[in-house]
Amino acid sequence: MNLEVKRVWTDDNCVYAESAEGKVASYAFADWPRLANATKAQREDFYLSPCGIHWPQIDEDLSFSGMFNQTPEPVSYKLETLLDV
Repeated sequence: MNLEVKRVWTDDNCVYAESAEGKVASYAFADWPRLANATKAQREDFYLSPCGIHWPQIDEDLSFSGMFNQTPEPVSYKLETLLDV
């Protein structure tokens, strides 16, 4: 997948990426343990590669293709996980 990302930014809860086509995708920091446990300064210290985002202080990488092609988990899977079935 050849995806051109125009910009990336963070807030207190998520990292966002905007494609050249204007689509915005995000990941919640809470879903990624290294990012969830990182300081605000560590989360803001990232650089972009052709394929994604890298946080050098915590050695974390997220791909743009993963961000823009997320498939929601089926509701039944989420319920089983919550209920520990």
